[in-house]
Amino acid sequence: SFYSIGIRLNDFMRVDYLSSMVKELKYDTAQYNIVLSKIYYVRPLLDSLFINVHEADRFNYVLLGKWNTPINETRLIYMPTMPTIQQLKSSGNMRLIKSEAVFEKMLEYETFVNGEMKSTAETFNAAREKIFKFEDDLCDESEFNKQTDTNMQDKAAQYNMENGSIYDMGILVKDRLQLNQFANSFTNYKSRNWGYYTITNNAKQKATDLIELIVKEYNLK
Repeated sequence: SFYSIGIRLNDFMRVDYLSSMVKELKYDTAQYNIVLSKIYYVRPLLDSLFINVHEADRFNYVLLGKWNTPINETRLIYMPTMPTIQQLKSSGNMRLIKSEAVFEKMLEYETFVNGEMKSTAETFNAAREKIFKFEDDLCDESEFNKQTDTNMQDKAAQYNMENGSIYDMGILVKDRLQLNQFANSFTNYKSRNWGYYTITNNAKQKATDLIELIVKEYNLK
């Protein structure tokens, strides 16, 4: 009958949507793991940069590329786009999700990503931009400019900036107040890193919980 055909069609669509969602969530968790490892990697570099600038005379007023380049080139932010959830909502097919527990977990994950995670990412980026502003205002970026041209010719660097070469930056000022503000920007960014680390761990856990619940509730393999 048309009724039974409709039921089978709904079942097929439901499984298709949920399978896609599980695949996306697994991708999200993989990206979260990459972000977490990168944050763990850059944190001690920020401590070194604080000392590098706070005691600039010890380093001949040079911002050392071995610490600074990874901070400039490493991209830490990952924000899920959640295409399956968006498709379910825009198509009016959220009704296919019969499990109330799965439905609630989906909305919880979406709300967390679009709310708390997005807000934390914005403050995180603002702290990073503050470092860039100090570098633009207080440093000689001649070496940076030269390396940028070189990296643009390097195939590996074209696909991933982290493959580019390191570059030093001369610090043009000796004013203690300006150097203190510059040094503090690295500490501020480190604290934002820790906040984003916590948020990313929470997002990873929510994604993992949702995967496990979908698999359990709908017997997906």
